[in-house]
Parts: sequence; structure tokens; C-alpha cells
Amino acid sequence: MSTLASPREHSVAPSASEAGLVDSPVARRVMVLMLAVFSLLGPLIETVLTDRSHYKEGTTATNPAVAAIDDVGSVLVPAVAAATVLLVVLFARMSGPSLLLVVLPALVLAADEFVHGRTPTFGLFLTAAAGALLVSVRVKPGDLVILGYVAGAVAAGSIVAMYAAPATVVISGGTGTFDKSLTGAPLLAGIFTHSNTFGMFLALSLPCIFLVRRAFVRWPLLLLVGWALLLSSSRTALVGAGAMLAVVVLSRLLPRAGFVVVSVVGAVGALIAVIRIPFAETDPEAFTYRGAIWMYNRDALGDHGLFGLGAHWYADNYAVLRTVLSSAASHAHNLVLTTLVQGGAVVLVAWLVVIALALIGSVTDPIRSSSVAGIAFVVGLLAMGATETPFPLLGWGPLSASALVPLFVFATRHRLDREQVSSQPPAPATRAARRGRWA
Repeated sequence: MSTLASPREHSVAPSASEAGLVDSPVARRVMVLMLAVFSLLGPLIETVLTDRSHYKEGTTATNPAVAAIDDVGSVLVPAVAAATVLLVVLFARMSGPSLLLVVLPALVLAADEFVHGRTPTFGLFLTAAAGALLVSVRVKPGDLVILGYVAGAVAAGSIVAMYAAPATVVISGGTGTFDKSLTGAPLLAGIFTHSNTFGMFLALSLPCIFLVRRAFVRWPLLLLVGWALLLSSSRTALVGAGAMLAVVVLSRLLPRAGFVVVSVVGAVGALIAVIRIPFAETDPEAFTYRGAIWMYNRDALGDHGLFGLGAHWYADNYAVLRTVLSSAASHAHNLVLTTLVQGGAVVLVAWLVVIALALIGSVTDPIRSSSVAGIAFVVGLLAMGATETPFPLLGWGPLSASALVPLFVFATRHRLDREQVSSQPPAPATRAARRGRWA
């Protein structure tokens, strides 16, 4: 498979007035790394300090150090975001539409809390804060390679630990979990509490790895992540990864126009599956007992579809949910149903707008590498969203950086670069472009 990135592909150079503060490669990549560390630091500390062999998801108390990190981050990240946005507004141009786009879902969710008679908490604004940071420093798709490197490091460390200290990185629950294994080995969870979380983290990072330009770096990363993904035996993650790889392969086989049509049809099909599967299922044992979770959530939602049951509904009712369903009931195991329960249709529409613009921005992206990576990411995210919740609406969880950072970047990149692209003279069309193929 050829690389998506090509040395001939370059982003349009920014003008001198836009350089520096809001167009620094170092600042952009540091921002991505900071958000990734914020996502993974808690799970890493939990892995080091918790006896995984006796860990039971939903029962074992969160380590105080991890709780402290969450508390500090819930205040610090919004504060840093507000200060950064203010600084950029004072000394440079800020993309108002892009800023509104990335903060809108969190603002709607916070406003929805007033409908339920509650005061919004700082945790509700973490996704907005992260999006504001990305927009303020103009993070570009190329900067997402940082997430690819992080995924490779986590995968490599997890694989090594599986042989050196397996009790720290395999899922708890003993041999009873092996029936879900695709390899016959214990389910690899890495630094996360569940192998599904680990698998989704790896799958969501795949498009970022395809953005790595050098083949001698890209292929080892892909092999490491693929190996770890297989050891996780996460069927949801493997489906998402398969959808992403299909997009990449089709980008090599089809002319651009045909590829765009097929990709959009695939994304729409994945969205239909995300919406239909949890609402059409009537078998409690379907999809590894997700059917029971979907049926319970549908009944609980009832006629509250417009505003949902509240952002904290799962946390407030977790004791009951764990008794009725299991410790896996802290969300609806479906992106659409989870969003409807926590925020209703008003919040769901806000998130669907972000996802739709990420797809549109990727489809219209003139740079092949970021265009294919963005389309693959959106299709894979939706594919995984059918049977899991790939990112939390509340707080900044273990999957937030790998899911929301690319989503926000792909959704806003086109708007952030529009003025810069329009100010440059058009490049002469290549022979491949004139024939409708990728440059």
C-alpha cells in the first residue's frame, strides 16, 4: 500500500502576518501532545498503581491520584483555553465560525443542564476547551502524526508488558474472558481498564499513522498498532479499523470523483447503522448482550428524546444500572443512543454537524493525504459508534484525544485555511488531476 503522504504535498504557506503565534509547528504539535497526555495520564497512573489482577471494572475505586488529575484538568484546561483564545484574539485573527463549531456541542449540553434544573459543571466544557485550543493555534491534519506516534508507543509498551508483566496489561476477569479472544491469548487492555477501550484507541489512531511521511517509520507503527489491535480482540475496533483500511485501499484504486462518491455513500451507510441498530434490536443477547443495554436505555429515554435525561444521568444512576445490566452500563454502547440519553436530540444534532463538516472538509481537501485520512477517520468513527461510544460527552476521557482531536481538526481545517488558499495563485493542474485522479 502506498503512503498517503507525498513529499510533493505541501500546505499553503501562511502570510507573514499570520505566522508565529497562531502558525507555529511547535505550538501546534505541543497542543496535540498536551491533549493526548491529558487523556492518557490517568489510565497510565491507574495501571502503575492498581493491582490489575484484582481489578473489577465498575467496582474498584478510582485511584486518588487519577481523581486529582481529573479535578485539576477540569479547571486548568478550560482556563488555559480561555487565556489562549483571548491572546490570539488580541494579537491575531481568529476564525469565529471554526471556534463556534468546536464549542457548540458542549455549550448546548451545558444549556441542556438548565432544562433539567442543574448548574453546568466544568467537566461539560472540556470538549469545548480542547476544541478552542486546537482552533486558536490552527492545528493542521499533518500535526496529527503526534497521535500516531503516541499510539505506536502505547502499543509497543503494551505488547512488551504482555510478556514481561502480563498482570498489569491484560483484562481482569480470569479465563472466563478468553472466549472473546480471537487469538486464544488473554485480552490485551494495555494501560486501559478494558480491551475494547484499548482497541478503539488504537483504531482511532490509524488515520494519524497514515499521515506519517517516511515509510520506514510508518510501517513499523502500523505493524505495532495492528498487532496490539489483534491482541485486544475488540470486534468493534477491528470493524472500525477495517472500514478505515477499506477507505485507504479504495483511494488507491478509484479516480478521485469515484472515490468521493463511494466514501460519502459509505459514511451515510455507517451513520444509518449507528442510528438503526440500537433502536431496531429486540434480542437482549444480541451483540454480546448489548441488546439488553439498548433496550433498557430506550425504555429509560421514553419521551425525553428532545432534551435527554441529563449529562450526569449515567453517573447518578450507576448503582442501579450496574445491578440491572452490569458494570458495562455506564453508557449505551452506541454513539447516538448515549448522546440522546445524556443530551437529547439538541445535543445530537450539534455533534452530527461537527461530524458532517469533518467529512465535507475532508472530501473537499485538495491535499490527498489529509483528505483520505479524514474520510477514513469519519467512516471508522461511525462504524465503531454502532456498538460503542467512541468518546464521552462529559469530561475528557481516555479516548477523547484520539477521537475528538482529529474530529475537530478535520472539521475546521478547511475553514482555517480558506483565506490562505484563496490568497495564493492557483497551481497548474497535474496530468493526474486533469484525468480526475489524485495528484
